[in-house]
Amino acid sequence: MGLEKKFDMYIKDLCKKVKNKDVHDSIKLEISDHLHTLKEEAMLAGLSEEEAIDRALAYMGDVEVLGKQLNEIHKAQIDFKTAIPVIAVSFFGLLVMYYLQFHSVFTKVQGVEIFNKSLVFYLLGTVFMLSLFTLNYRKLIKYSPHLYIGTVIILALTVLFGVRVDGVPFLTLGFININFTEITPFLLVISFSGIFKAWNWRNSQKFWLGISIILLPIVLLLTTGALSTIIISIIICVAIMHASKASLKQVIGFAIVASIWPCLQLLLHSHNYTLVNPFVTKQLYAAGFMGSGLGLNQELISEVHTDFIFAYIIYSFGWFAAIVVCALVGFFIARIISTAKKMNSSYEKILFTGLAATFTTQFILSVLTNLGLSPLPGVALPFISFGGSHIILEMIAVGLILSICRRRQLDHNLHLDTEINP
Repeated sequence: MGLEKKFDMYIKDLCKKVKNKDVHDSIKLEISDHLHTLKEEAMLAGLSEEEAIDRALAYMGDVEVLGKQLNEIHKAQIDFKTAIPVIAVSFFGLLVMYYLQFHSVFTKVQGVEIFNKSLVFYLLGTVFMLSLFTLNYRKLIKYSPHLYIGTVIILALTVLFGVRVDGVPFLTLGFININFTEITPFLLVISFSGIFKAWNWRNSQKFWLGISIILLPIVLLLTTGALSTIIISIIICVAIMHASKASLKQVIGFAIVASIWPCLQLLLHSHNYTLVNPFVTKQLYAAGFMGSGLGLNQELISEVHTDFIFAYIIYSFGWFAAIVVCALVGFFIARIISTAKKMNSSYEKILFTGLAATFTTQFILSVLTNLGLSPLPGVALPFISFGGSHIILEMIAVGLILSICRRRQLDHNLHLDTEINP
């Protein structure tokens, strides 16, 4: 056994050359298996144990050369097809906030330095996104029930003790007000993915337990009055049930039952949800292909930086900019959907499906409201609208997506190890 310490030292030195620590365990197993196989073949050929070990190490090659090869193979690479649209839209969103603050009367009227705050939000979101990208997302799975319980508790506290802003409760943490209802759908997707990754919807007890788990946060959301968020949450629950192998009958039944109360609210109180905005009624469709200029009249100020940022983009930058934004966000969503179809793991498939449903519904509702085609209250446009909580959570969601894509690439690269020294 003392002689085989040479193997241990070789593998230890080899792993030092590979910066991606996520693959160290796999490399140790792979290289150890190669070395022992080579040793056994050498001993069968008549060599002593010491000679067999030295031959095996010589056959594997210099640790510096092999280490560089393995490090190159297992580099943590970003899925740029997913990341670039997000980066481009986020940069444009920051640019929009800059023009709103420094080239309009917004700051004077509202007294909010939205560019300065947005810069902080985007930087924090980027840090979280990159941090999550480098982590092994599989470690999050076991914490899914804890995340769900925490989300429900915080949502309940928000409903009971939150400060109401335009009828929607905000969670108050010292001097910070957080629109927790707005970020709840993202938290539900992440927690539900772990909870329902191996759920047996055909079992009667499991079915009713699953329905109860899904309905509890939706019932809490119903008390917030955030109708758009409620609709987004119902849609992602439907998508997650479908992705976790619930039957079509079960999915449709849940969708119908869950939609009754929001539909009644919309019908009975439609006058409260019909938004008459000057952008839509007077300026929007006359903006032209290149926009009406970067200035912003005082009568067009209300909620322009949040719910009606898409309208401001059309008004100031024109329909060309709006089409580009739609194309980038649409490509990002399509990328998530296409990747979800390639997933073998149920957790990954459910997570991608849920996030795709979240971003898609949020994006569509925001655009329709800004164009005056939806009576629902405004929804934040992904990666652009002002607001720290949703920007940071959206960046975290992207980081999780990139982490999964990275892990899939690493798993694929592990099969290449055996081809380094054939």
